[in-house]
Amino acid sequence: HRYEGTVNQFLGDGLMALFGAPVALEDHALRAVMAALMIQETINAYNEQLKSERGMEIRLRLGLNTGLVVVGRIGDDLRMDYTAVGDTTNVAARLQSLAAPGTILIGEITQRLVEGYIHNAAQGPVQVKGRTEAVQVYEVTGRRRRRSRLEVSIERGLTPLVGRERELNLLHDCLTRAKAGRGQVVGIGGEPGIGKSRLLYEFRKTLEEERIIWLEGHCVAQGQNTPYLPILEILRTN
Repeated sequence: HRYEGTVNQFLGDGLMALFGAPVALEDHALRAVMAALMIQETINAYNEQLKSERGMEIRLRLGLNTGLVVVGRIGDDLRMDYTAVGDTTNVAARLQSLAAPGTILIGEITQRLVEGYIHNAAQGPVQVKGRTEAVQVYEVTGRRRRRSRLEVSIERGLTPLVGRERELNLLHDCLTRAKAGRGQVVGIGGEPGIGKSRLLYEFRKTLEEERIIWLEGHCVAQGQNTPYLPILEILRTN
């Protein structure tokens, strides 16, 4: 629930959760993997107590997959449940059954969506029941430091910036006034994907020879319940 996932079914000693339905989430794959990592980390911490008190431990295995599904209330007049059906959920169940205890396996599409944010190891193509073609499987081995989407894009390579000279000049004018002792606040607004973060990145690149202190904090969708998260990030990283 912290990552806005929905527990869809309880299955004996396991459960099935959905991310991206019924609530649409732009970064559903990343939220699902982060939730899986937190589950494992929580269980590992609890195992220390179990080992000392009872000489035993609990180990979970998780399988995640991303793709198209049919979601809705499925059933008849006597029983009707909200659920997701399709090949995507079948593959997720197969990955869960293939995972060794204590590990997290993800499919290829999930890996493409989260590769810049986590560490993973390719396990090679695996034949799963119900599929004629092998499925490329990856094991999640840990999380990387918190990174913005732009940082991940920079790692992959950016296209040239075009048509933002006026905005860059305005930012430089504000910086000049700030250096003269007149404090400045600049708000940058626009539709998602218009290039707000890229504009700041290019502005910062022009300041590499300037003697200034640059402090940066980020808002993340799954951090909406953490007060002052961007400020806390600045304090932790500086």
